[in-house]
Amino acid sequence: MPTKTYFNLSEGKKSRLLAAAAAEFSRVPLNEASINNIIKKADISRGSFYQYFEDKEDLYYYYLSLLKQDTQEMLFDSFKEAEGNLFDGYRIFFPKTLALIMDEKHVEFFKHLFLHMDYRTTKEVTPESVRHCGQKKNFHKEKLKEYINTEGMKLEKEEDFPMLIKLVMSMLFNTIGEGFYKQYSQEETISIFNKKLKWIEQGVKKD
Repeated sequence: MPTKTYFNLSEGKKSRLLAAAAAEFSRVPLNEASINNIIKKADISRGSFYQYFEDKEDLYYYYLSLLKQDTQEMLFDSFKEAEGNLFDGYRIFFPKTLALIMDEKHVEFFKHLFLHMDYRTTKEVTPESVRHCGQKKNFHKEKLKEYINTEGMKLEKEEDFPMLIKLVMSMLFNTIGEGFYKQYSQEETISIFNKKLKWIEQGVKKD
């Protein structure tokens, strides 16, 4: 997170710095991003940059936090709309998520994020309830279960529920990355996601 010094800056200076960050992180992935490019565009010194942020990763994840919509509430709303059906809920949730990511203002940033996704970025973009649902404290798991009907699912153990939730979320992110890599349209990406989801839901073995 930024330092107190950053939050004491004028709104104009903060806006310039964030605009510079957006430009650089939309140009290249995080590991190739240049602090020099950011400070030149923001018109600040390197010393000033380190008064505001620990490093470029600190700035990157702060910028990502500003872009993130409340995907957790969107996920809950999708399960509500699907009347508790896990798979129908994800079928509703995925196009909404994809539309946010493909917004032209931020699509290049998200393209680099999903094409170079690692453990931390996966963690940061995952809705909180999904991220924590497998932990020993069961608040998040129980919260999800308020919205999902698990009757009829082959969940043999307590840990199977969070495992299933995380499996589908992982597949969701993978499909977005695949869509960017293969330059699919949103409609094609949604179709591929729904096919994969159907395989998880119904299996691939013929009757």
